[in-house]
Amino acid sequence: MISTYQQLLQEATLTHKQLSRKTQMIGSLRLIVAVVLLGAIYFAFSAQRWIIDLVILLLLVLFLYLVSLHKKTNLLRQIAQAKIILNEKEIAFLEKNEFFTADGKEFQDDSHPYSYDLDIFGSHSLYQYINRTHTFLGRQVLADHFLNPKTDDITTLQKAIEELSQEKHLRWRQEFMATTSQIEDTQDFYQQMEQWAKEQEHTFPRALPPLLWGLSFLAILSVIVGYGWEQELFQILFKSLIVVNLLVFFSFVGKMQKSKLGFENTYRLLHAFQRSITQIEQASGLGSSRFVSLQKQLSAEQSSASKSISRLSRLLDDLDSVGNILVSIPLNIFTFYHLHAYRKLLDWKRTHAQHITPWLTVIAEMEVLHSFATFAYNNPTFAYPSLNDQQLISFEGLGHPLIPAKDRIDNSISFAPHRFVILTGSNMSGKSTFLRALGVNMLLASMGLPVCAQKATIHPMPLLVSMRLSDSLSDGKSYFFAEINRLRSIMETLAQAPCFVLLDELLRGTNSQDKQSGTFKIIEKMVLLKAIGVIATHDLEVCALSEKYPEVLQNKCFESQIVDGELYFDYTLKEGICQNKNATFLMEKMGII
Repeated sequence: MISTYQQLLQEATLTHKQLSRKTQMIGSLRLIVAVVLLGAIYFAFSAQRWIIDLVILLLLVLFLYLVSLHKKTNLLRQIAQAKIILNEKEIAFLEKNEFFTADGKEFQDDSHPYSYDLDIFGSHSLYQYINRTHTFLGRQVLADHFLNPKTDDITTLQKAIEELSQEKHLRWRQEFMATTSQIEDTQDFYQQMEQWAKEQEHTFPRALPPLLWGLSFLAILSVIVGYGWEQELFQILFKSLIVVNLLVFFSFVGKMQKSKLGFENTYRLLHAFQRSITQIEQASGLGSSRFVSLQKQLSAEQSSASKSISRLSRLLDDLDSVGNILVSIPLNIFTFYHLHAYRKLLDWKRTHAQHITPWLTVIAEMEVLHSFATFAYNNPTFAYPSLNDQQLISFEGLGHPLIPAKDRIDNSISFAPHRFVILTGSNMSGKSTFLRALGVNMLLASMGLPVCAQKATIHPMPLLVSMRLSDSLSDGKSYFFAEINRLRSIMETLAQAPCFVLLDELLRGTNSQDKQSGTFKIIEKMVLLKAIGVIATHDLEVCALSEKYPEVLQNKCFESQIVDGELYFDYTLKEGICQNKNATFLMEKMGII
């Protein structure tokens, strides 16, 4: 795996060097042609020979070709540079456990049923571990997959991820993600684009285009005739046409400025989107129903999404100079260049505006699939869970995916329908880590991803967690009140449908007797509501409930041992109730007591 990334890094580095040399060579050649062109123009004024005029024309064509070639080569060089960065990051990720930059902390929500408790967002989070998106919309769509798993599409997503994660598609994935890395989008762009798509535009009169062509023809004719004959009548006509044409042009300037979407260089951003869309449209060898569905969303009746976006980019490029009077006034006096572009933009909007957001969302969804495929590719030992409709949940060799394999202790656990586990263990024995491993892998399974286990089967159901709550000084809410609210929310959700519940040391900050009584009643309520899951507790008296509900409750534990005066943990899940304690021993060893 690492060797593959290293090979791709070497290929990208070599390509980048070759393209850099080519870009420099084209740039130098372009400069030489420009100097020769200027010299030819100088001699043309003095020599007045047709051969020099021909040379000027050929040099001008060559110069424009070199400008275009330099632009294309430089883009390829940037893509190669993006691949270098991408492979360097993947190697550092696998060798040094260095996460990618975007951690999704903006999506963190303390009130969400599980995301805050399971550290889904933030530094060294599951989101940051998986995220390989570059666009703003891609990051949003990925966050939505974490917050609202598409449990109805688990099988579809599994097949798409399993297919895309194959090594034969790695180069295509990296080409696509290197291309999306050139997209510099913002939230404002999408909001402005959606607003523009919904706005009712000025209707371009049908009779206006022929009138514009007629006025352009007369303006050019008056110059030709007036220049050749110097007749006063044509000079008067020309001046009159200048006034008329400018009045027509300026009557549309405000509307044209508004149609530029309020963004500078919007056309460049759309062109970057278009390149990514083209890659999705032209991709071959990917046959999963999820990918085929995304490809179909890019097909319109009249033209493909890439062609439509490319045309929109060109039209906005045409309108970009409308505010430059040194360019726009001469152009529109003789050709109404910007008005014709504006008319074409209105035609485009009527036909395609409603498709813009869905098209851009396809890019975001493809970025998410790439992120998922990279996760699967980087973790070949992880297993895709099978699904069942009997509310059976089972993990063999379960571990937390964010803990490196060399440091991870895996455990196995299974839940029959309506079975609940009371988990006990001394401090630092691994209870909380195990709960998070359970929760994170249930989430991964619900997202169609492989789980950190040798084998797994799940029944998709809502995930409810109460492990790491926070107080809020701004809201005037204490930690205890936040926990009570979370428990109420869990009970209300459980009353509506079966859920997988994870609870860690309930009612902290309450006196021992009240805490024990509350914990007893909460577990009994879980039994009544037929919940599936685990509650971790230090209160061993709670374990007696398994005798009252032997068909529902089972006791499991993590143990610690004192060996040769040192505290030892094996982090292995065992049957039964915890027998050992370590708090007093630790305080004595540290000289606290």
